[in-house]
Amino acid sequence: MSVTTSLFEGLEAESGALLPENDESEVKMTGTTSSSGEGEGMDYSEGISEAKSPVEGDNLVLSSMTIESEIVSEINFRLNECDLADDRGKMSPDTSSLEVMTESHDIDQSFDVSPSAMFAESAVEELSVADENTEQVPNCNSDLSYKWTEAVPMLLCSATEEYKPTPICENFTKGCRWSPDGTCLLVPGEDFRLRIYELPRELYSGKVSSRLILHPLKAALTVKEGGVVYDSCWFPMMNSWDPSSCCFASTTKESPVHLWDAFTGELRATYRAYNQVDEVEAAISVQFVNSGTEVWCGFKGALHTFDTSRPGRQVNTIYLKKDIPNITGIVSCIRENPTMPGLVAFGTYSKTIGLYKDGPLCALKTASGVTQIEFSPCGMKLYSAVRRSNEMLCWDLRNPGVVLYSIQGRQADTNQRIQFSISPDGNVLVSGGTDGAVNIWEQDPNMVNGEQLDIKQTIKLSNDCVNGVSLHRYLPIMATSTGQRICDEELERCRDNGVRFWWCGSTD
Repeated sequence: MSVTTSLFEGLEAESGALLPENDESEVKMTGTTSSSGEGEGMDYSEGISEAKSPVEGDNLVLSSMTIESEIVSEINFRLNECDLADDRGKMSPDTSSLEVMTESHDIDQSFDVSPSAMFAESAVEELSVADENTEQVPNCNSDLSYKWTEAVPMLLCSATEEYKPTPICENFTKGCRWSPDGTCLLVPGEDFRLRIYELPRELYSGKVSSRLILHPLKAALTVKEGGVVYDSCWFPMMNSWDPSSCCFASTTKESPVHLWDAFTGELRATYRAYNQVDEVEAAISVQFVNSGTEVWCGFKGALHTFDTSRPGRQVNTIYLKKDIPNITGIVSCIRENPTMPGLVAFGTYSKTIGLYKDGPLCALKTASGVTQIEFSPCGMKLYSAVRRSNEMLCWDLRNPGVVLYSIQGRQADTNQRIQFSISPDGNVLVSGGTDGAVNIWEQDPNMVNGEQLDIKQTIKLSNDCVNGVSLHRYLPIMATSTGQRICDEELERCRDNGVRFWWCGSTD
C-alpha cells in the first residue's frame, strides 16, 4: 500500500531530511501483520567511592553521589502510593505525537474487538460481536495464568529456516519482545534484519488442546537495516486497531535511529544525534519515554532525547560526566518506570546504573557492564543483569542503593546479552542461558534484604544458547529466541538459531 512520501511537510531544513545519506535500509514483506545488540568496547568509570553492599561480597557497591532530599521524598511518596497492579494498562493510547507521521492504513477487520480485548474476554466467555472495537483492560484469570510446575511448556510453533547460518553470517537471533498489545513479536537478527511474527489466531481464544498442530512461523514483516542492530523497542501505546500507533524504533551501526511502520515496513522518521563536533553519531540503545512522546537514546558518555513528533536533531543532551557525576561510559540500555512517567533508569558498560528524573537521582555500582535493566510492574523494584555473570540483582527503589535479593543460578558467563523477562503480576522472573535452559524464579514476599533467591525450576528447551525470553502479557505464552556467535575452536558445537512460541498454561 502506498504511503505519503512527504511525511513531515513544514519542518525546518535541519529536521526535514528523513533518510540518511548512505542509507542501505530495505524492506521485505511476506504478509500483513498486526504488528538486542550491544555496543562495542568497555569504558570503566573511575572515582566512584564504594559503600558496603547488603549482599555478601564486594562485587556490588553504591556510589556516593549525593541525592537531593526533595527528589528522594518525591520518589518514596509516589512509589508508596502506587498499587501493586500495573496501572499502565489502564491508560488510553495517546498517539497524537504520531499523527503527523502517517496516514491511515487498511487493516484486517476480521475480528469484532481489538486483539487485547479478545485475550481478556476469552477467559470468561466467547467473543461477542456486539462489543465491536471496545477497549478493555486485559485481566487474566487463573485459567490463563502461567503454570510452570504443572507441565512442561508445550511447543506451539517455531521459525528456523530464515536463521540458517551462511558462510558470511552466523545469523543468530538477538533477543525478542512481544508488542504491547500482544499480537506480534519483534526479533532482531545478526543478518541486519528485524522480523515481526504474528501470534497465530488459533491462540487468541486462550484454549489450547494438547493435540493442536500449528504451521511453522513465517515472518509477516522483514526490515533490513544498514548495519549491525544494536537495540530496538516498540512504541509503548501500540494497538493494532490504531495503525498510527503501530511502529517500532531501531538503532544500528553507523546509522541514525529509525522509526518503522509495523504494518507496511515504511520508514516513518529518522532521529539524528549530533555530537560535540556536529557529526552524526549512532546510538547504542533506544527507548520511548513519557507515553511515547519522547525518544531517549544512549551513546558513549551521553543521553540524547528527541521529540517523537519532530524527527531530526535532538532536542536535549544529557552528558554523563558533566550532568550526572560519577557515571561514564557507553549507555547500553534504557527503561522508564511504569508507574512514574519520566523516571528513567539507564545502564552502562562501565559498571553503573543511573536513575534520572528532571535531574540525576542516584548511581548504583555493579560488578560488570550492564546488559539489561527492567522495572517491576509496580515500579518499586529494579532488576539488573551484567556481562559474564550468573547473578542478577533486585534493587529497592524506595531505599535507593539497597539490594533486596540476589538472583542466582542461570548460566550467563558470556559477553552476549542474555535476556530476562518479568511476569505481568511481577511475581515470576524467567531467564535464558548459554546451556539452552530457561530458568524460573518465584519471589518470596518474606525474604530479608540481601538474601539469595534460588531457582524454582529449570526447563531445557534447546541445545544452543537461549538468548531471549519474553512472557506474553495476556496469555500464558512464552517466546524464546536462540543462537550465539561461535568461535573457530567451537565449530563442533550444536547450532539452533530460531524463534519459538511455548504454551505454559493448562490444556484441554
